[in-house]
Amino acid sequence: MMAVPIRLDSNSQAVEAGAPTALFHTRGVGGAVRGVNRQQYVVSPDGQRFLINALSEESVVAPITLILNWRPGR
Repeated sequence: MMAVPIRLDSNSQAVEAGAPTALFHTRGVGGAVRGVNRQQYVVSPDGQRFLINALSEESVVAPITLILNWRPGR
């Protein structure tokens, strides 16, 4: 995750971007998918925190059980 300082000139007519600075490293899940608008993170309203869709350090691939043609009461 990177941050870039932004500065407005005295007339607020031009924006000047500074050098990017690394905030922290993340292990995001997946990547951009063409035609799909999925955010990998959201910023809190106060701008102090991030909620990130990331892999856990303890990620373990668990099997998924799929039951087909299930009918209750049988």
